[in-house]
Amino acid sequence: MTESSCVYGLRHQARCLTGVRASPEKSQFLVGTVGAKDNVVCLLEYDDEKGEVLPTLYHHADEVWDIASNPYDANLFFTAHSKVSQNPNQRKATLWKRHDTEDINELKSVFSMDLMGIKKVLWDPKQNKSVVSIDSSHIHLCSLEDATINVSIDAGSVLFNKDTLALHSMQAAVWNPHSPEIVAVGDQCLAGWDLRSAQPSFTKQEAHKSTIRCVDYNANNPYHVVTGGDDAKVHVWDTRHLTQPRMVVEGHTHWVWSVALNTFHDQLLLTSSSDTLVNLHNAVSVSSASYLGQITSKETDWASVPTDELLATFDQHEDSVYSVAWSPIDTWTFASLSYAGRVVISQVPTEEKFKILGV
Repeated sequence: MTESSCVYGLRHQARCLTGVRASPEKSQFLVGTVGAKDNVVCLLEYDDEKGEVLPTLYHHADEVWDIASNPYDANLFFTAHSKVSQNPNQRKATLWKRHDTEDINELKSVFSMDLMGIKKVLWDPKQNKSVVSIDSSHIHLCSLEDATINVSIDAGSVLFNKDTLALHSMQAAVWNPHSPEIVAVGDQCLAGWDLRSAQPSFTKQEAHKSTIRCVDYNANNPYHVVTGGDDAKVHVWDTRHLTQPRMVVEGHTHWVWSVALNTFHDQLLLTSSSDTLVNLHNAVSVSSASYLGQITSKETDWASVPTDELLATFDQHEDSVYSVAWSPIDTWTFASLSYAGRVVISQVPTEEKFKILGV
């Protein structure tokens, strides 16, 4: 599907993409490259009226493996980075500030964490005072004021089954937007930790039949998380009742690398995979906008009522799609990134917008 899509190509391969949550007016996304040299962090600003993408490139010496935009200041972001061909256990995390003038666009380092092997940094969604860093087996709660570690959690002791042949590495994590909890995935396990007690809040072993690659938390529906894995499936979970997933979403034929719930209309679920596809699903029955049990009129136009379904497949990529992200500014806009460095900015089909809005 190519309706309302705009493509931008980077010179290098890339694996990480995020929306700029503090962007004041237009949809902005940050992308980091993993080339052999001349790596960059690219700020993409999307003008939906003109259908154009305005790029701003910032030199970044190391390969960028993850990027996390500050939700309170659009000029600040973390990267998890390493030198070319460096051992992943040597990856570091640095907080950068964008500095733009008429003559130059550059990044200025604010500070680097003392920890090594960092795979991901998560910002506190409630206040601009702390972040969480994730390595292959630990969760660290760090203060932004002095970069000290306040809490360290051995997540590997819960996530990894030592009796199985697996990667034994934490793959992804998300900060619960409703409470101080980190939800992480590793091997075939989904688990959460309360940051106040540093104790597990829930655990689900064998949440997928193979390695779980990604996780996202529903910003509107507490206790609901989404996971995707190497079994090519996406599961929607209620962390209070983990016997079975509330929903199993299919549609991919290879590993699922990224899942993203819309923060405004959480029935909209994006998934991306090594099969080169981006799928847009309507998961309304497990969303805060569930229509089940709410329709009483005998004259209801059932064709206009949203139902669980695959809404659209976007096939503009030719390589593994490692990341998808919704625009924090425009409810209907999202971006996807493939390993080839292609960024595609797309929109929810107009017909589906009207169904959701009830017009």
